[in-house]
Amino acid sequence: MIKKLKRNLYILLISSLMLVFSIVLCLLIQQNIKDKRKNSIAYFNRMASMLIFSMEQNSDHMEILSVYEKKLGYSFRLLSDTDSFLYQSENLENCSEIIDTFLDTLQYHQYQGYALSPPELKDCTRSSQSAAYTVSMPDGKNYDCIFCEIVTGHDVTFGLSIVKESGSFASLLLPELKFYICIWCGVFLFIIFLSRLLTRITVKPTEATMQSQKDFIAAVSHECKAPLSAILSSAEMIESVPDIPDTVKDHVQVIDSEVSRMSRLIGDLLLLSSLDAGNWSFHMEEIDIDTLLINLYTKYEQICGKKNILLQLNIPDECCPSFYSDADRLNQIISIFLDNAVSYSPSASEISLNASVEKNKLVITIIDHGIGISDKDKPFIFNRFYQCDKSRTRREHFGLGLSIANELISLLGGKISLSDTPGGGCTFTIAIPSAANLHT
Repeated sequence: MIKKLKRNLYILLISSLMLVFSIVLCLLIQQNIKDKRKNSIAYFNRMASMLIFSMEQNSDHMEILSVYEKKLGYSFRLLSDTDSFLYQSENLENCSEIIDTFLDTLQYHQYQGYALSPPELKDCTRSSQSAAYTVSMPDGKNYDCIFCEIVTGHDVTFGLSIVKESGSFASLLLPELKFYICIWCGVFLFIIFLSRLLTRITVKPTEATMQSQKDFIAAVSHECKAPLSAILSSAEMIESVPDIPDTVKDHVQVIDSEVSRMSRLIGDLLLLSSLDAGNWSFHMEEIDIDTLLINLYTKYEQICGKKNILLQLNIPDECCPSFYSDADRLNQIISIFLDNAVSYSPSASEISLNASVEKNKLVITIIDHGIGISDKDKPFIFNRFYQCDKSRTRREHFGLGLSIANELISLLGGKISLSDTPGGGCTFTIAIPSAANLHT
């Protein structure tokens, strides 16, 4: 139980902290990309201003544009003051379409009053440039564009459109992706360490409390064994006295019955204490499955006969292959399920014990046609002291049998499944691997 609590708390802490950190990291990445984008636009504006200055001072415009094309990858369309083409770059396949789209956008914004260059710009006597616009094309790519009115010293006016491809999300993120991955991995390892530490600190008081409870139960169980043995032996001696009254015999039988019941409870508690303390050991050996099941069948056939219950044993006709496990523990596990089946099955019903060895696994199925287990009780039937009968009228059961069986099966590396028997009742299926298979 403590292990399960630790695991769930550990997973919850890691998930929560990593979720928070991942959100923060995504926000930082998003802000970083926005900053890079702003810096890119600012740089583009500065380059456009430098280009305007160069063209104002130098009459060889083609050479200037060629330098910018090669070094910065910009594309241009240069128009005369009469709007005739003087030059257009060919380094972009759809350069003409991009510039036309941009000029249409710019013209719209001019009329809306958003452009830096008004329509009357041609009447101005100094150069100017528009703001940077981003144009989205059908191919999914974005381009940054600026339009410049350049007035040279010879009173010659040019219209220059400047285009460059915008940095994509991948191009902005990839240069620092390794850095972010390293940060994420480093924080992940730190969170694992922190979660383990916090889990240990959080669970420690609960673990100490439960350990004290286990120690108390173990101590009380040990202390009760001797008095119960003394009471039982005294009852047997009283019962052996000749010519005792029948009323005394009846009281002695009650004592004997209750002491036996308490002895079973103490035995179960001591077994669970050993399992919790990790002091339990198994004696693995080669088992004759057929002999083990036949002995169990012989034992429980007599018990079932007293309640008029038919017990059936179904095993393969051929001998089961060699199987390595702890015979005593297997006997105990199957006995627990058979005890429950007998206790909760009505008279004139049937119980089936089926067994087979499949792929180095012993598969045991116990089928009864008793009262069954409701869906709301199924998740809790392996909990200690849990009983479907809340009134606890069945005094021969303490709610420990299935929890003990579950613990033993888990230690043997097996699994239990529960399903409803058609027509009513329960079907328990137990699959336990061979010890030889576990060690290979």
